[in-house]
Amino acid sequence: MAGSRWIYTDVLRVAAIIGVVLIHITAPVIGIKSDVGDIHYWWTAHIINAAFRWSVPVFVMISGMLLLAPGRKESTRFFYRNRFGKLLPLFVLWSMIYYLWDIRKESGSFEWGGFATGLVKGTLHYHLWYVYMIILLYLITPLLRVLVRRASLRAVFYTGAAGLAFSNLSELAGWKSSGFVIEAFSMPGYIGYFLLGYVLSRIELNKGKRRLLYGFGLLSYIAIVGGSHWLLTAYPSTDMYFYKYTSVPVIFIASAVFAGVKQFGFRKAVAGGPRLLSFMSSSVFHIYLSHVLIMEWLYERRPWDIIHGNPLIYIPIVAVIIVSASLLLNLAWRGSLFALKEMYKLAGRILEERDSIHPLKDIYQYREMLRNMILKDLRTRYKGSALGFLWTFLNPLLMLGVYAAVFSFIMKADIPHFPLFILVALLPWNFFSQSVTGGARSLINHAELMKKVYFPREVIPLSVIGSNLVNYLLTLIILVPALWLSGVPLASTLAAFPIILLVQTLLILPIVMLAALGTVYLRDLEHIVNALMLVGFYLTPVLFPLTLIPDSFRWVFDYNPMTPIINAYRDIFLYGQWPDFSILLPMLLVLTVVNAGMLAAFALLQKHVVEEV
Repeated sequence: MAGSRWIYTDVLRVAAIIGVVLIHITAPVIGIKSDVGDIHYWWTAHIINAAFRWSVPVFVMISGMLLLAPGRKESTRFFYRNRFGKLLPLFVLWSMIYYLWDIRKESGSFEWGGFATGLVKGTLHYHLWYVYMIILLYLITPLLRVLVRRASLRAVFYTGAAGLAFSNLSELAGWKSSGFVIEAFSMPGYIGYFLLGYVLSRIELNKGKRRLLYGFGLLSYIAIVGGSHWLLTAYPSTDMYFYKYTSVPVIFIASAVFAGVKQFGFRKAVAGGPRLLSFMSSSVFHIYLSHVLIMEWLYERRPWDIIHGNPLIYIPIVAVIIVSASLLLNLAWRGSLFALKEMYKLAGRILEERDSIHPLKDIYQYREMLRNMILKDLRTRYKGSALGFLWTFLNPLLMLGVYAAVFSFIMKADIPHFPLFILVALLPWNFFSQSVTGGARSLINHAELMKKVYFPREVIPLSVIGSNLVNYLLTLIILVPALWLSGVPLASTLAAFPIILLVQTLLILPIVMLAALGTVYLRDLEHIVNALMLVGFYLTPVLFPLTLIPDSFRWVFDYNPMTPIINAYRDIFLYGQWPDFSILLPMLLVLTVVNAGMLAAFALLQKHVVEEV
């Protein structure tokens, strides 16, 4: 029974969040009917919107079911610390995000006082009202637990029904409160849903009562569809009573959906449920917080036609995009938190074992082994080929010939010395990409050696970087004469080459170390790295100058650490000018610190590598 209970709550959560997304997508269509009259396909959007009015009430009912369960033995202090400790940081973060989102077009209008006031009153963004309602429910949950423990199910049901009835009477009477995002007279209704969810989770309705409830739910849906249309047509300025989450028709629909999902076959599923269902269920709160921002961002860039467009086409497409993007944001959030926790743990382990971790000392002691591995890799790279080591020079010559032919006769470019423009960037990019892709499998490729002999494992990925570095330096034997023959003057700025090369090598080293270590535990990482290198090639200005990139996408290239390195190589080789040291020197400083941390972390984590390879 416990397993089935979690299964149907997962189903309810996922269905409800999809319903909330559909409500928000269709809401603009519903809201403008009174302004523009009959809208093509308006009924489709209205029917979809009305069909999911139960979504928010069901969320509240699930909370009541879980938080009021009699098996929960926790103090009030622990409950508040646990619930608000998880909810409040996300709430404040997303409040700030929505506040910045709304004022982004008003330069310099951010005010901490305005943000704090809006946060307290709930006026930062309409979408956050639900969080305020949940906070109020959490605050009174300990009192409701006392009621549940001491009263019968019948008494709890009547208390909830009284709260819902009060909210309906206040709505019909026109009672309004002001100054806060939650209507004071609607709050008893949500408390009623909270108690109703607990009651429906504890009782088993017989077939007759279930059919009666389903019948009332269907009639209520018809009432919402017809009643809302009548109100919008006859009284355009009035509130949409039938759309209210605490209205009588929505109460019956929410109860019918909750009871129906609980009853329908999910109790036969394996405890814990499918992984995707469980993941989406655990992501519901994150999806709720983020989906409106994604929806508004999408609409600004590609607005769907809510007057003449067909909701049957754009609603499903937009819903899938929004939910998928929200899940990706949640994955990024979880990944960031996990990474921070692991980095914190790793830092603690490094401090504890700092006396036994001497990566640079160990590498220096095995420097002869490192040198031999680099030479071995260089010898075996073209082993068996007729030309052998000459391919090191022929490859850049062939590339130069191809680029010269293509961009001189077929695709004429306006950039002077365009083949060399590409070659100067392509050679260091090959150094970067070949080091990363080769380093990802380096530990796995040397599994047998690691099992037979002890040596610092850092030597293996370092040998991959070293062999590719030597190969890159040898290609300069072709590049420099090609520049001279093409009439490009060789200036004194070439003296900056060692600094640029040092920065690039320090950038490559932690990436290779991380990829090599990660691939041992996750073999798919090798293929992920290859795909990322392909994407990175086109997000680095190798085949084109940055001036061709639209301003809206320029930030992608600006945040790419290979961009200033490629620009620096072009500055010293092609343009005879000094590179931008205001970028390179801070990079050098940061990468030095990153490499020190990476070497220490690798020395600590590589202790169990042999067991995994």
